Amino acid sequence: MRKWIAFLAFLLVPLTAAPVLSFEMQDIAVHGFVSQGYLHAEDNNFLADTEDGSFQFNEAGINFSTNITSQLRVGIQLFARDQGEIGNDEVVIDWAYGDYRWRDWLGVRAGIMRGVLGLYNEIRDFDMLRTSILLPQSVYNEYQRDFFSRIKGVGLYGDISLEKFGVISYQAMVGTGEIDEDGGIALQAESSGFLEFVDSDLGTVYNGGIQWHFPEAGIRFGITGYKTTDNETDIRLTIPLGPNVPPGLPAKDVLDEFYTVVYSVEFIYENLILAVEHMDMKRKSSITGFPRRIETDPEGFYISAAYRFTDWLEMGTYYSVYLGDEDDPDGEELEARGLRDYQAWQKDFALTARFDINPNWLVKLEGHRIDGAALLLPQENPDGYEEDWYLFAAKVTFNF
Repeated sequence: MRKWIAFLAFLLVPLTAAPVLSFEMQDIAVHGFVSQGYLHAEDNNFLADTEDGSFQFNEAGINFSTNITSQLRVGIQLFARDQGEIGNDEVVIDWAYGDYRWRDWLGVRAGIMRGVLGLYNEIRDFDMLRTSILLPQSVYNEYQRDFFSRIKGVGLYGDISLEKFGVISYQAMVGTGEIDEDGGIALQAESSGFLEFVDSDLGTVYNGGIQWHFPEAGIRFGITGYKTTDNETDIRLTIPLGPNVPPGLPAKDVLDEFYTVVYSVEFIYENLILAVEHMDMKRKSSITGFPRRIETDPEGFYISAAYRFTDWLEMGTYYSVYLGDEDDPDGEELEARGLRDYQAWQKDFALTARFDINPNWLVKLEGHRIDGAALLLPQENPDGYEEDWYLFAAKVTFNF
């Protein structure tokens, strides 16, 4: 409780005295943001050592863009974040590409591009563009954030007018990606307890989506997807998996099949925003020398609402459900393996208050009531899990 009081006191710094900032430098547009957050969870650790409260929850980015011609635009964003063991404030190129818009219905991008998945994956780095601190984890898993955020390759996009019936927008990208050995995907892979992540080759990545915008009705529908082929991960076994698979043996985790599809609906009416999204994932892999193929089918969905009461106050809420395997929603198979049944699901009810101090500063406070532990990692919770737990989050963001 003292840590919460100390952080709330920190929020009372006279932010209202800050000037409004925005500038361009010789036709180069420069924008950026920096945020500092705080997480405290009762009984479980999530993303960091949150049982004791953690300030390892920050982000910063700066981007530069300019128009070379009326149709050609180039830009780059540098980004760093820290979420417990993830990121550690290492600066990375978040995106960097050239964008040639030939017609409204056809544009071409090449470079390091933002991945599309659901309604909000492209803007998830920009805290000022959403209500909540943590997006619903059933669709926007923080441990998988880097994995779905960037694609190195080429892409097509465009907007097709349907006149009075709105606009169809599409994106299609092909390229490759990367997995950080200290990132969230590696931590999730090592949570099995029998392997150590070494390196990964994602092979070919396909990503894209299509959305129908109907502005007169304030609604948009979308389907987005992500697929990889020829994915191989170098691992080192930590326990024997059979007579021919001893511990310490270098091996490969071959991803035979992997795809994710998200179905999305958003409705906007005046100051009200409603959204519903559903995620289906399929993962089949095999380890060299190990006869059994590993298969999981995670599923997630959420419903959310946000309402802006004044220029400075917005409130939001969502209910999010994540299942580690849609074929085992009640955790019976996990119990048969000696685990807790509630490790099969994670159900999250969240409530957020957003305070826009001025165009450059904003403050958010957020509470979560959570049932289940499907998204928690054993290496972050060596003493086990509690089924019912609470998470408090706070965040201050400056952007220009």
